[in-house]
Amino acid sequence: MKYIIFDFNGTILDDMEVCLKAENDTIRHFELEREPLTMDEYLHIFTFPVQDYYEAVGFDWDKYSYAEVGQFWFDRYCAMKDEYKVYEGVIDFLKKCHEKGYKNILLSASSLEALKKQLEELGIEGYFDEVLGIDNIYAGSKIDIAKNWVKDKNPDDCLMIGDTLHDLETAKAMNIRCVLVANGHQAKEILAKECDEVYDDIREVEIV
Repeated sequence: MKYIIFDFNGTILDDMEVCLKAENDTIRHFELEREPLTMDEYLHIFTFPVQDYYEAVGFDWDKYSYAEVGQFWFDRYCAMKDEYKVYEGVIDFLKKCHEKGYKNILLSASSLEALKKQLEELGIEGYFDEVLGIDNIYAGSKIDIAKNWVKDKNPDDCLMIGDTLHDLETAKAMNIRCVLVANGHQAKEILAKECDEVYDDIREVEIV
């Protein structure tokens, strides 16, 4: 193995509470006729593409613009940047991967510009050999980026670590092994239905 591909939000970055707060601020701002999301509800309805998740929350695109909703959520999320943090054990895990000679690749559905800024603010940009993101803020699919990156690699040299079924889908598109960590944006029981390798903490993932 030569490359370990990490998802960011929910895998490296613990932004669960911030995402939930931003979502409930968005619900209030657009005056949806529903109760605020609980964390348990969030973990069971969050999905990709994010537009489908917003529909599950209750947004009607005949009434609201997806771009407007996405921008409002993103602005609220960024306003709470002091509240998110790197998961415990992640930095040591990244160091361990480097010590074993692997390259750490960050792959995210976040915009590349925002992603690099977050890494700098968190002081962890130096732990990644490559950073791959998308060029808009609306969290579209990262599969095309992943497939383009892996096309000149041996899939057997790669491992994907993520926290959602979209990460599993991305890994399958790359034809590489995937493990999921169930302390991110989807409930463990949802992950376990589709993935054979699900852990509660990234420190449980064995790197040989």
